[in-house]
Amino acid sequence: MDLVRFDPFSMFREFECRPDRSATARAWAPRVDVIDREESILIRVDVAGIEPADIDLSLEDHTLTISGSRTLDETTEDTKYHRREIFSGEFKRTLILPEGLDADGIAASADNGLLEVVVPRKPEVLPRKVKIDVAG
Repeated sequence: MDLVRFDPFSMFREFECRPDRSATARAWAPRVDVIDREESILIRVDVAGIEPADIDLSLEDHTLTISGSRTLDETTEDTKYHRREIFSGEFKRTLILPEGLDADGIAASADNGLLEVVVPRKPEVLPRKVKIDVAG
């Protein structure tokens, strides 16, 4: 096992070394937490500054796609930034979900900049016992 020295300031040096990189020049994706619960999968997405109406969810097979866009209104042609780290524009996140989930029971809500998507598990089919009378 190789040990790698952690440098907490490496991300800041990357911003300083590449001044041509702007928040609008590259694709962005909101941060996501996926929590495995006994009865469901909970997905939390950081969607600060995005209206719930501007977020699209689609579930096909076992693939959940979350997409939308964020627009920052104060940007004009003569706006001069000293630093720009808040991303705007379109985003798309794709998550592969495990087997055994109930796509029909999916529910989503947004509050305080967090989108929560709950995908319930399918009720397990329990084995049943059948008594058979054997005539002898």
